[in-house]
Amino acid sequence: MTDQTPPPVKIYKASTELQVKAGTGDVDDKKVVRAENIIQNNTVDFLPLAVTYLNRLDQGITNARKPDVPMAEKIAGMTQPVMELKANARMFKFDLITVMANIMLGFLEAIKQLDNDAIDIVAAHHATLRVIISKKITGNGGPDGVRLKNELEDACARYFKKRSSV
Repeated sequence: MTDQTPPPVKIYKASTELQVKAGTGDVDDKKVVRAENIIQNNTVDFLPLAVTYLNRLDQGITNARKPDVPMAEKIAGMTQPVMELKANARMFKFDLITVMANIMLGFLEAIKQLDNDAIDIVAAHHATLRVIISKKITGNGGPDGVRLKNELEDACARYFKKRSSV
């Protein structure tokens, strides 16, 4: 990301349950600045964590191809690692992974029944993320990142268009 302007802040009212756990009132500005600095200056290596999530996704894809695994378990086995990648990648400056995982998460949440085509799309997504991780492509990936994002969106759209015409 070349633009260092932070996005506008959205304020959400905390649920009563969260207020009980975290307390109420303003957060000290110094704590907010410190947390932002930690995120911006993060030097933790994301690759081992990413590989763990990718391995879980690979296992989820393998299980999804098994006929004896319940459908909800198949979908959850792929959704959970994708959700973890989406939640963590941006913090480690792998914005393209966050974008790609967000698209895949939307795809997985929209499917009620998995078929081989859907699993193949998830497998292609998995392979793409492996390349992004192995080449350590941080940020948005530039023009190649845009193409990868567009290809994934197009694959998902083709899938749903094909299913709606069947």
